[in-house]
Amino acid sequence: MDNLVKFPKQKRAVPSDRILDVKNRYVNRGERGFQLLPWNIFLNVLIFLAGCLRTIVLTLLLFFRPFVHLVCRPLASLMLIAFIVCLFAHPNDERLYFGFAGFSFLGFFIMHVYDKVLMLVSHGDIVRIFNVGM
Repeated sequence: MDNLVKFPKQKRAVPSDRILDVKNRYVNRGERGFQLLPWNIFLNVLIFLAGCLRTIVLTLLLFFRPFVHLVCRPLASLMLIAFIVCLFAHPNDERLYFGFAGFSFLGFFIMHVYDKVLMLVSHGDIVRIFNVGM
């Protein structure tokens, strides 16, 4: 019997009433416990609604972007060509080349501001979206 290994005494099993006792499982938080704070709920709902509004605005801006660029890009390019032609053809008529330069600048400016607003609303890498289909 010398070659037998003596194992330590086995611990007694935990009684089932201690396993199912939920009062002592978690940290006691005192009498306060869990409390719903109305301003936290209001802020979370407000943040959620702002995110929904931002998503709707982003979707609408992305939908109308090709139409805005379809109108502004040829208009701005043609006005730029007309401005250059007017500089050589009618150098004395200032209102022609100021008008053409102004409309050309306005077309490019509208496209630029529209894309900047879209980038501001998107909060992300929107460059890949801008370059699709253009």
